[in-house]
Amino acid sequence: MIVEPRRMSGLRAASGFKRIVLSSRGSRGDVHPIIEIAAELHRQGHQVRVCVPALFEPEVRRRGLPVSVLKEDSEETMARMGAGLRAGWEALRWFSSNLSEHITLLLRETAHCDVLVTSVNEPAATTVAEYRGIPHFRVAYAPIIPGSQPPPLIPWQGLPPMANRVLWRGVTGTSGVFVRSELERWRRALGLGPMGHMEEYFAGRSRTLLTINRLLAPPAGDWRYDFEYTGYCHGPDPAAPPPDDDLRAFLDAGSPPVYIGFGSVSLPHPRRFTALILDGVRRAGCRVILAAGWTGLGSVDLPDTVYSVGEVDHAALFERVAGVAHHGGSGTVHTALRAGIPQFVMPQIVDQFYWGKRLFEMGLGPRPVSPKRLTAKALARAVRDLAHNRLFADQASHMADQVRGEDGTGRAAEIIINS
Repeated sequence: MIVEPRRMSGLRAASGFKRIVLSSRGSRGDVHPIIEIAAELHRQGHQVRVCVPALFEPEVRRRGLPVSVLKEDSEETMARMGAGLRAGWEALRWFSSNLSEHITLLLRETAHCDVLVTSVNEPAATTVAEYRGIPHFRVAYAPIIPGSQPPPLIPWQGLPPMANRVLWRGVTGTSGVFVRSELERWRRALGLGPMGHMEEYFAGRSRTLLTINRLLAPPAGDWRYDFEYTGYCHGPDPAAPPPDDDLRAFLDAGSPPVYIGFGSVSLPHPRRFTALILDGVRRAGCRVILAAGWTGLGSVDLPDTVYSVGEVDHAALFERVAGVAHHGGSGTVHTALRAGIPQFVMPQIVDQFYWGKRLFEMGLGPRPVSPKRLTAKALARAVRDLAHNRLFADQASHMADQVRGEDGTGRAAEIIINS
């Protein structure tokens, strides 16, 4: 273990700009908001460096931003995640993986840094910021502050407040089991005191930026840690082109289709699930755009009513579809919310359970069903609702009117530079 000198930096350089390190790991939904915030800070004249897995290095470079690469294989990580309780266990294992590599990288990159900004799934960041004596912002894509609301990453989203508080203690305590030994070793080497209570370590020593819509994910009344809502950090995805001529021709050829896709979430049997989707689509009698995603859905002969796509700009596509059936990632949720279309969530892991329940509670789509429990009949019913249920469509349109003016990226950048 090589420990760098402390070399504390002043909070603001004489010229007025700030030196900011931003880091994220995980799926596309974890990384892209961080890239958006970094790009906005760079546009405003601040000096940034972005730390991301190798998969996202080209996208950062296309923005003209300096980048440092984490060794993590994001696609392999998502492929082994699984679903349900197994996914929770795998997520904790991933959460604690490569800690030494990550803390070494962050220590190196923050040597002359004024602010550290990371996603919430980086347990080393709090220690690094404390050692450097700089503010740390943790960017969250769900209400990940302990309180009386259910932890977003568990399937049980309908329990009473007291049970939710117990679950939060269990979540933070279990997380601590996975990371405490390694982090305490680093903290001793850095001359820092013990981590203390895990809830305080994760949420109490940093400022949480909730890059989500406040109406869709309201705060709990008993939150006692520093947080601020910004709205979602929308922005162009350099790896996702706009609809091409063939896709536009399909869109123009009939009634608005329903989009079905799982993004960067992996499904264990893609051919079997594709067959279930096609059976459900046939029963529903609706046109569908089927996204291959990281799982590779749709790799079979498809009927004329189903169009297969790879990477595509969701913001542009969702303006042309009737509704979206998806995994429940925060990015897809907020993009569809802004487009004003109903949503059906098929949750498997982490915050997807929370978003599925919230969309249903707010009348923005059918009740969520996990892929493991989904049948062709249930999917057909959900697809018909997305295409034809006026109550869902009207509520989605009403919500869109309230969120389209949000500038989550600009607001997050403003908070960071004023720290």
